[in-house]
Amino acid sequence: MNQKTFSVSIILFVSFVLTSCAPIKKSAELSPDMEEFYSKVRYIMTQEESKIFLELPPSARDEFVEKFWGRRDPTPETERNEFKEVYFQRIEQANRLFRGGGKPGWLSERGRIYILFGPPDERQTNPMGGRPIDAYVDPKTMLQGKRVQASEKPTEIWVYYNLFSSMQKPHMVRLVFVDSHGTGNYELTTNLDKVLPGTMGVETEFRPNLALTHELHKEESKRATRFLQRAIFDFSWEFIKEEDKENQSNVRLRISIPYKKIIFTKRGEKRYVTDFELEVKVGNANEEVVWETQKEYNLNFSLNFLEENKEGEWEEVIPFSWLDKGKYSVYIQLKNQSGDQEREKLLPLKM
Repeated sequence: MNQKTFSVSIILFVSFVLTSCAPIKKSAELSPDMEEFYSKVRYIMTQEESKIFLELPPSARDEFVEKFWGRRDPTPETERNEFKEVYFQRIEQANRLFRGGGKPGWLSERGRIYILFGPPDERQTNPMGGRPIDAYVDPKTMLQGKRVQASEKPTEIWVYYNLFSSMQKPHMVRLVFVDSHGTGNYELTTNLDKVLPGTMGVETEFRPNLALTHELHKEESKRATRFLQRAIFDFSWEFIKEEDKENQSNVRLRISIPYKKIIFTKRGEKRYVTDFELEVKVGNANEEVVWETQKEYNLNFSLNFLEENKEGEWEEVIPFSWLDKGKYSVYIQLKNQSGDQEREKLLPLKM
């Protein structure tokens, strides 16, 4: 089978334009359609995207899904999204090709590799068992001679001749799958860290979300890296539950953002500025707003400061009013007006 390849363009900066007056609602489980989406994109959704998706208010998830696929559309000027089409085609093909093992084909090890890397250039099957398999020996040589031996397990070898060919010299990869228990569930026994070049291995920070980058051109891969570093605007959060008599509070919200994720506007030769708007609402179990605040922040830094604090964070701590025991929902919206960035979250809080 010939692998269908296509270019995937990444949008560098994504603005999630969400309603500024979103109502307070109780945190809810994913709806059936969102649960299906979240399950189906497990192989290509980044860890950061997963975190954002699960923290979004339900009303914002449809837009997230649209932008999720938009970021992966190689031809955004057209109505078709070839990346999405091929991804779901491969899921269907995996279900048809890899039956058995007590799970849908796309959730099997062979299905996962098929979806991420496409059909192999060569597939050697040995359903009745045979001699031990070495992934670093030519499979044609390995399979010559006596193939069936008692007590040996069914195996498959997949060979890819041109993985990552658009990013470097053609890289041949041999993957070995073994049905250890005779159930039809073939497990990948090859250590991907050893056969995939550099940071493309599954044990990297991109694991296994960007395995499809072998289909990107070199420049698009660079754009994908910048996209991961800055385009998904997000902040970390923490509820600090302790009494604060000065502010008559028993819980504070701490939010922080790495400087490298903030888009600044250059002012003068060596100054970088941006304006943040923060809105926080606390709702009780009856979905009534019991406390809210709106704040504005002007960030103004020198170039030297930003260079010295590349790994640093902007941080703000907001004390809430005193909250009685019970369950609450906390709605947070943070906007970067200068950089056209925005994020909102709906978080559970138990006192």
